[in-house]
Amino acid sequence: MKLIISGDKLTLACAHMLSKHDKCAHVHGHNYQIEVEIEGEVDDNNMVIDFGQFKKSVSEILKKLDHKTLLPQNSKDFNFIITEKEITVTTCENKKYRFPREDVELLPLEATTAELMAIYFHDLIKDQFPKFKITVIISETPTSKVIYTCE
Repeated sequence: MKLIISGDKLTLACAHMLSKHDKCAHVHGHNYQIEVEIEGEVDDNNMVIDFGQFKKSVSEILKKLDHKTLLPQNSKDFNFIITEKEITVTTCENKKYRFPREDVELLPLEATTAELMAIYFHDLIKDQFPKFKITVIISETPTSKVIYTCE
């Protein structure tokens, strides 16, 4: 059986940038809508999982990224100088940005595309709920979605 969670507790307002992209190489933001499907067997309590428990766990994962600038720590196109107070990024396009450290979340990704973020979220959720099949759906805009399930 499959359950789906979504809603206002599963949204992210974030800034990011992509390298080598005509439109998205500058810092810009999205109001991401996240949905998560969890699939498994019905337990002795006649539930796959408690909706409240699952939604709380997923929203805690997302909460630390909300209203942050997301930067891809493993990017070959970005050079980072990280100090206690700030992060300076120089892009392959020779743009230079300085961010207060507390405003940035460095993600262990090559890029902050919706595709790679879906895999990242999936893996974090799967770590907490290993016996279930997890699908993550990220909407960057109302008409643009990424769906990721690891088989």
